[in-house]
Amino acid sequence: MNIQARQSGPRSSLKTSVIAAIIALLAVISVQFDSNLASAADSVRVTTSFDVKYASGVLKQVTKVYSSGFGQAEASKVEQDINGLKPDQPKVWQFAVQYKGKAQQLEIRALMDDLGMIDLDFATGSDAAPAVRAAVDGYLNGKGG
Repeated sequence: MNIQARQSGPRSSLKTSVIAAIIALLAVISVQFDSNLASAADSVRVTTSFDVKYASGVLKQVTKVYSSGFGQAEASKVEQDINGLKPDQPKVWQFAVQYKGKAQQLEIRALMDDLGMIDLDFATGSDAAPAVRAAVDGYLNGKGG
């Protein structure tokens, strides 16, 4: 005699609900991952290295590029964190910014060396990158940094 038990009722319903919830969560993660890839693909890096004493000025110039999301308060926080960096201890900050009415991301990476030189890397939208480069270079060229 072949007896097959069929699960039905609350236990089967719970299992189905859990599986559906997991599938929905994976779909949301996939969409978010795809949008992050798209924004990363549009990102351009502006890199520079200079004496850390110029970090405040460079950051203040970059605040002028964006209409919101990276202002004086954010620049002061980044500067404060940079001043506390130890050599070879990288730090990354991320900001949601506005450039010419367009929302985008700004990522700043910093790495200090043993001699007090800092590598700053600004990753931003391809349309904002030339303005960031001009702000950084304009300040440093005026300071001899």
